[in-house]
Amino acid sequence: MSRAVVAGVSVAGLAAGRVLSRHFDEVLLIEPDVLPKGTGARGGVPHSEQMHVLLGLAQSLLDHWFPGLTSLVRTDGAVLCDSRATRMCTDGVPRPLVAGFPLLPVRRTVLESRLRDAVLPLPPVRLFRDRVVGLRQRGGRVDGVVLASGRSLGEVDLVVDATGRGSRGGEWLRHLGYAPPPRRRLKLDLGYATALFHRSAEHPTLDGLLSSHSTRTGLHGAPGVATVAPVTDSRWSCLISGYGDDRPTASPGEFRRRCLAEPAAGFADLVRRCAPAGPVRVHRFPHAQRRDHHLAETHPEAFIAVGDAVVSCNPVYGQGIPSALLHASALDAWLTESAPTAAFFDRTRALADAVWQTSAPLDSRLPHVTGDRPPSTRLTRALADLINTSAHSDEVLARRFAAVVHMREHPSTLATPSTVARAVITAAKARISR
Repeated sequence: MSRAVVAGVSVAGLAAGRVLSRHFDEVLLIEPDVLPKGTGARGGVPHSEQMHVLLGLAQSLLDHWFPGLTSLVRTDGAVLCDSRATRMCTDGVPRPLVAGFPLLPVRRTVLESRLRDAVLPLPPVRLFRDRVVGLRQRGGRVDGVVLASGRSLGEVDLVVDATGRGSRGGEWLRHLGYAPPPRRRLKLDLGYATALFHRSAEHPTLDGLLSSHSTRTGLHGAPGVATVAPVTDSRWSCLISGYGDDRPTASPGEFRRRCLAEPAAGFADLVRRCAPAGPVRVHRFPHAQRRDHHLAETHPEAFIAVGDAVVSCNPVYGQGIPSALLHASALDAWLTESAPTAAFFDRTRALADAVWQTSAPLDSRLPHVTGDRPPSTRLTRALADLINTSAHSDEVLARRFAAVVHMREHPSTLATPSTVARAVITAAKARISR
């Protein structure tokens, strides 16, 4: 009988469990949290009450691995926001409308509940309430895990670390005699706050919009991101963010003032017309990071990592959930090939590169950010600024930019000669017309 162990019942862990159920006779999910019944919050997800938006790729991958799941979360109240009712702004300047890239704002608790309902009843899956604290190995291959309860699970063919950005996987490896994977960090000092507001049938939109996304680059005031969208027929969810000393607090008055100051449509209308439906909930995100398992000099077979345990970037870009689901797809392809463990890390390296290349250059432009900047940061940042600016007035560039933001295209597509040339010409025309 083949057996796999997944440490952590996060989105990444549940997606891994779904994939593993196709390849193993027994899949053991190890989770220290008490899993709530229904849509309650899980203790190990401190940001569960923050706003989450599913980008296009996340929606597609969810329905691939969990057929009909996005329809289910919509029956739970999630509202699909298409481009005609969505406004994307940078420093208050709106982008051209781009069809085909709908957003699906969701309550994290609802999404995880639906994923648990889909995975836990699968015949090979068994759930244990415990915590993985170490690994067992035999002959250079991981063959089991040590649990906090003192138990030890052996005869394991694969162990998957899905314990998130705080993963202790490196220490587990160190105790087996392996060096932890190299780690890169960008110190962001990001803070964000989310609040719910009442949404009525008489006022189903804000300034005529279902959702509004505002990016402030720091050229005119403090940098940050704000998003407002419906999460049910009767609730709006609004997120605001800032860095360092500008991190938002849990003060309702401050939240209102920030919304009134947002340059994009929808935010002032929200706080003027809609009553709060709960407290302001804050969360701090100190740094983006990635663990480069592919760079480890030695690594045991049959131990891998997925999700935030591999790469965890600035959450305002919405890459966490699609990244976890991409890792599940990589896991399925790797298991189908029956390749060595290094081949899996080659796959996740390419995925981590795509996520990191999208977010790290944008984060590195902020003057307070320190850490492991990519060597090509200046060039990448200059190119990103050129494409970003030109996409405000060119529909073709706006579509290409949206495809990268929604993770349907690799960031490298924005560096093709034709795209760069089009952006240069667009920027030149804009300067001439001024």
